[in-house]
Amino acid sequence: MTKRVTELLILGGFLALAFLLYRSTAAYPESVQGSTAMYVRFLAGSLGLLCAIEIAAWLKTREQEIREKLNISAAPVRFWGLLIELVIYSLLLEPLGFYLASLVFLPVAMVTQGARKPFSIGLTTAGVLLFVFLVFEKLLAVPLPERLWF
Repeated sequence: MTKRVTELLILGGFLALAFLLYRSTAAYPESVQGSTAMYVRFLAGSLGLLCAIEIAAWLKTREQEIREKLNISAAPVRFWGLLIELVIYSLLLEPLGFYLASLVFLPVAMVTQGARKPFSIGLTTAGVLLFVFLVFEKLLAVPLPERLWF
């Protein structure tokens, strides 16, 4: 399978998801049509617009990029390492909670993917966790997984 076909399949799936997400808001109760339904419609519209822009850019690709094969094995250690780390991260979310598990996962994943500067790794980890705290906990009041241990 070529990289171009794979990208087209993924973009088509996201466009279908955007359409279904938008259509699902019609079934929302009348009481949330002005708030929650509008938010979901905004997300669906944004997803659909970004997919349409990406498809337009995809159509303008050069001839040599069209025949490029999808090659997961170009960096197998990075690919399989990240996959294993994601599984371990998902298993650690419940006992350690979101913040502690993420504090361990993010630097390990960055090193696996090739990052080498400790200052950049620490700054990125702190920035991501601060952003998640401010947006999801403070602004949106989304409950994140809490720890079971200690």
